[in-house]
Amino acid sequence: MSKRTPILSMTLGASALMLVSVLGAWAQLQTSGQQACLNAVNRDGAAVAREQGKESLACVKGAGKGTLPGTAQTCLTADAKGKVAKRKAKTTAAAAKSCSAAPSFGFTGATTVNTAAQQAAVDLIADVYGPSLDAAIITCATSKTGCACQQKVLASLEKLAVVKLATFVRCKKAALRAGASAATALAACVDNAGTPGSIAADTKGKVAKGVISLNSTIGKACTGVANAFPGNCNALTQPALGVCLDTQVECRVCQAINEMDGLAVGCDVFDDGTANGSCASGTGPTPTSTPTSPGPTATPTSAPGTIAKGALPITYGRFNYNLMIGLPGANAACNSNYAGTHACTYSDLQNAEAAGDLDGLTDTDGSPVLGFWAIDPGAPALQQCTDNAIGGSNLNWEYGTSHTGSRGSRVSLDNGTGVLGPLATGVQCNTPGTLAWVGCCQ
Repeated sequence: MSKRTPILSMTLGASALMLVSVLGAWAQLQTSGQQACLNAVNRDGAAVAREQGKESLACVKGAGKGTLPGTAQTCLTADAKGKVAKRKAKTTAAAAKSCSAAPSFGFTGATTVNTAAQQAAVDLIADVYGPSLDAAIITCATSKTGCACQQKVLASLEKLAVVKLATFVRCKKAALRAGASAATALAACVDNAGTPGSIAADTKGKVAKGVISLNSTIGKACTGVANAFPGNCNALTQPALGVCLDTQVECRVCQAINEMDGLAVGCDVFDDGTANGSCASGTGPTPTSTPTSPGPTATPTSAPGTIAKGALPITYGRFNYNLMIGLPGANAACNSNYAGTHACTYSDLQNAEAAGDLDGLTDTDGSPVLGFWAIDPGAPALQQCTDNAIGGSNLNWEYGTSHTGSRGSRVSLDNGTGVLGPLATGVQCNTPGTLAWVGCCQ
């Protein structure tokens, strides 16, 4: 894991603390030359990750067609045409040219940047396809549909990774220009939804567009294909598959940024909104806590518990069930799938936990439930994902975009034990990483 460098390293007398703190903040402002260094090295590091992504995709395509000279696994780092090496050389050259006055934060050197960028991209393949790419490949001769599914989805995933890294690079450049004086200002460009231009804020909607494209690709290319992605998302189907794959990208992008810039972003929370051990803070071990199987199929009309009967599929916070927007649609969908139920409030969920109803809970798609939107009908509208941009509607949970200040609350679930996690309030609605289920309670 990367460690942040302390801004001040000397011991100060109490009488001078305030003055030195102020001067220290100004001392950390980066000169135009230091900013040029940081921007150039980050830009080229992102290009290394992009080039490795292209290399990975070429390996998957070659393996599917049966045209690789060696194994698919060794192909990933073979760099047969030297394109990744050329990108790395550009990073090294940019550092040598622009970084004579080394920045005081956000800079780890060309070697670290190159290694982190490439490693994160390679690790993503293991996350998606498992430890052996060769064992995971569906050849075109065996199944044209399966072969195309694996290739097209990976292409979409690589584009999504590129968009997220590019979003960070642009945000970081703007932050430096605006006077960023510490590494925390750069870290905010990753996971702070209140920072304009950050990955979490997705101000221009490019990340959301990439996620939509990914889900569309899965829907069009992978219908009827089983176990195309036997890594951390093994056996999952839509929409859980798309969420899981996006989580893998989110984790690796976050790790790469931490390593490249010497930051300490909490990648474990950033990737899926929950502190569940799904993503280490730096480039390294493959996430292990992502669900690997969909669990037993739910029988919507039967009662698995006294209070909680089941759940509706994951959603960004804009309830759009049974062709109705908002809480009425969620209530109607619960009732039609689990007779006599309504969308669980947070109080309902707590009672269901006490009754032991949440252990192994699945949704109508048979996917294990890993967290809920915590509905509180008595809370202020803007704390319940209500879109105030369409005339002040009273329908809770109908927020469709991220252009207003609307927030919601979520609570994680340990599906194996049925134990709820701490309540997370003020969660930005309908942004990457804010997906959750809607429980259906008696």
